[in-house]
Formats: sequence, C-alpha cells, structure tokens
Amino acid sequence: MNASRKPHWNYDYSKILWMKMYLADPDFPNNRSNVYISFEQALEIIKAVDHLTQGTQKIVYLVGWQGLGHDDCYPEMDVVNEALKRPQDKTARDSLYWLFEEAKRYHTVVSFHVNVSDAYTATPCFPQLAAANAVVNNREGEPTPIEIFNGRDGYKTSYKQFWESGLFRQVWDRFCEVTPVRGAGTVHLDNFCIAENLNPRTGVEEQDEARNKMLDYIASLGIDVTSEYTYREAPLRNESLTHPIRKLYQTLGEDMTEVPWETVPIRTLGRIPATWWTSCVSMKECMEIPPALYSGHLNDPAQMKVFYGAMHGEDIWRKYGPRAEDWAPAFLREFCTYHLPYVYLNRYRRLRYEEAPSAKAENRYTVYFADGVVSRAADLSIRKNGAILKQGGDALLPLDERNEVFIAYSDEGKSGEWDIPDAAFETADVYEITAEGNVPCGEAAVRDGKIALTVKPGQALAVVARPAR
Repeated sequence: MNASRKPHWNYDYSKILWMKMYLADPDFPNNRSNVYISFEQALEIIKAVDHLTQGTQKIVYLVGWQGLGHDDCYPEMDVVNEALKRPQDKTARDSLYWLFEEAKRYHTVVSFHVNVSDAYTATPCFPQLAAANAVVNNREGEPTPIEIFNGRDGYKTSYKQFWESGLFRQVWDRFCEVTPVRGAGTVHLDNFCIAENLNPRTGVEEQDEARNKMLDYIASLGIDVTSEYTYREAPLRNESLTHPIRKLYQTLGEDMTEVPWETVPIRTLGRIPATWWTSCVSMKECMEIPPALYSGHLNDPAQMKVFYGAMHGEDIWRKYGPRAEDWAPAFLREFCTYHLPYVYLNRYRRLRYEEAPSAKAENRYTVYFADGVVSRAADLSIRKNGAILKQGGDALLPLDERNEVFIAYSDEGKSGEWDIPDAAFETADVYEITAEGNVPCGEAAVRDGKIALTVKPGQALAVVARPAR
C-alpha cells in the first residue's frame, strides 16, 4: 500500500481522542456478568471526560457490551448484555441506543469492541463454521483450540472459508441490525491476526486476501475499522516465536526459522487507520507513514518519547473505577502530557531524526518537524523555533487547530511566563479544568509570544481566546 495514499475514513484518528471502555466480563460458572461500568455509568464517565477534554471529538468503543461480557459470543455479536441495562428500559438494547444518542451531546461517538477472529463452541453459528472449514483445523481436519479465554477453549476463524462461505457477511449484517454501528461509522476489531488453516491448507497470503475482503465489505457499509495490532504476519507466524498459534504450526514439521518483522509488509496499511498497540513499526516507517494514514499507541518507548501517541483511557477506568473523583487526576495528566503532544506533533510533517548512540536507549531520538518544531526524548521537550511548548511534566499546547483554546498542565506546579507562540489571540479567559466543568480563574494577556500563568501541581488550565468586543 502506498504510504502517501489519501485517507478516506470518517475520522482522522491522528487528531481525535479514541478509547475503549471495559464494561463487563463473564462469570460462566454462575451464568452471570461481572459488571464494572453499566450503560448509565458509562454516560457519566463520558460527561466527565467531555469536561476534562474541553469538548474535543471523541470515540469510545464499548468492551463487554455483548453476551455476558468481554470475549463472549464471538464471532457472533447480536446479543446485548442484559446486565448493563438501565432499570427504566425494557431491554438492554434500548439502553444501548439511549447511550449512543445521549453521548452525542458530549462530543462522543459510542461504538463497539468486537471480534471476528475468535470462535467458541457455545456460539450458535459454530456448527456452520466448522462445517464450512471456517474454523482453523489441525492436520486431520478437526477444529483445534488455540487459546483459552474466560476458562473456555478459543478457536480461530479461517478467514478464507469464513468469507467464501458467506458466513462472515451473515454475522456482520446481524451485528449491524442489532447495534447502531453504522451510525457510529467506526468499529474496533480486536486481535484481527491471521491464523493459517492446516486442512484445507490455507496460507498467510490467502488469509490476508480474505481479511482485506472483510475490511472492504465493512468499509462499503460506511464503517471505519480500528484494531489491536500492527498486522505484519509472516508465513507460519515466523516473525513471532511466542505467538500461541505456533504450537499448532509446529505439528507440520516444517521450517520454523525466525523472520525479522521488519521484512514483512504492514498488511492492512490503508485499510486500518489506527491500532491500539502500534507495535513492530520501525523509526523509518514512523517518519515516512503519515499519521493520518496510520497511527495509535506506540509500543517502542524510544519512539513514544518523541511522537507520543493515542492514550488508552480504558486502563485508567479499570484501575480507579467509574467515579470521576477517583480517575480524573490520572486521566487529566495523560491527556495533557501524552495525548495533546501527540495531536500537536501530528499537525506537522516529519522531516528527519537524529540518534545519539551514547544516550540511554529510550532517550536517543530527536525528531525535527516542519515549521521549526523539534521533539527531544532526553528531556521530554517539544519546542517551536526555540519556544518551549512542553518539557517534562509541564505543557502548554493548543487543543484546536484554530489555536483559540490552549491547555496548560504541570506535574509539580509552575508559576511565571510560559511560551505560547501559536496563540491566535492577545487576551484570554482562564479556567481551571475539572470533571464537573470549568471554573473561572481570571484572564491573561499574550505579549511577545508569552503568557503569565500559575498552575498548581496536577492542575490543568484552559486558556480560551476572549472574543473581540
């Protein structure tokens, strides 16, 4: 895929905040769902996030919205988790549509974390999948489990047979009938790795071709696909010695020589614009592939320190729970010092990078962008023509491309002059950002590209252009 191909998606994932929200997982022995965040609580979180992010565009993919929760039902996705229902609604599906509509008021698109790669014997379509060889078989032609999820054997779908049998379209169309995913215009396909079928033998290239047909079908319905990893699979997963499916491949007795992942193409480039774990991407590829074409949460610590990345959000709610007073400080810090730098740097063309061999490995890069922007790992700084926009845990960065709203944040507190070279205003109203909404703090003036602000430890301020009188 040509890295210069013009993106055609509904959203630019390099400019917006997209996250997952873990709602529930199954307790199969007791036939119930362990609920961590209900649909009602999800909306309260979305409201608070909207306050903290000053109304920026957001996507939230719900995890565990189906069946009894996360990793249930797959590859079918047409049963909404009843344990998440609001008391006043007749069905959980009614509550889901309520959440979808209400979230729009808070600049948030609600969509879904789904999976068409895994399959379970308890799902109604499993016999059809097995009959069509659309589940990965061993050498004897028998469906074989690859992993264990929630105490149950997890099988893998064989994309070629899944597609050619028509079963994929049946599963996907039912999902679209039950949920508002087409209205969302985006979906998160979890763990969309290739699994080769041993009987009938279906290799990586055939599976890749079928996966692309699946992605193209989803796109034809007006839905973008984000996913979990950077998909650059070699035959028999020889680029990954630890992948669980290699235990099955080893039964073939064929060559299992490791292949460097750098030599394998990014197979979904141009079809999947963003991934949760942007793994196995070289520094050269980071420089050459435009973020609007492919972006996400970088795994490599050295790359992350100069490009930053998409923040997850999900891990914060999992750790602190649904109450805003518990999770808001951690969320605000990550938004201000990780997500905003990422979005800001994605404005600018990446020109070149330098590597300091004597530096600590994760601190070795300095990246030069257009318009005099420089990101340096050694001191976690971003500068524009010498002006300091971020350094360590202090940051003052624009929220919008009109440069009319800026957010200042400090880990340890900072008082005095801050550089603000991009400001499109001379006078601003200043607010403290809280999960309940902005609290007025006064006004500030911009003089010679600088602004005087006092930011307390762990505090964030919104600096908003004052309308001309």
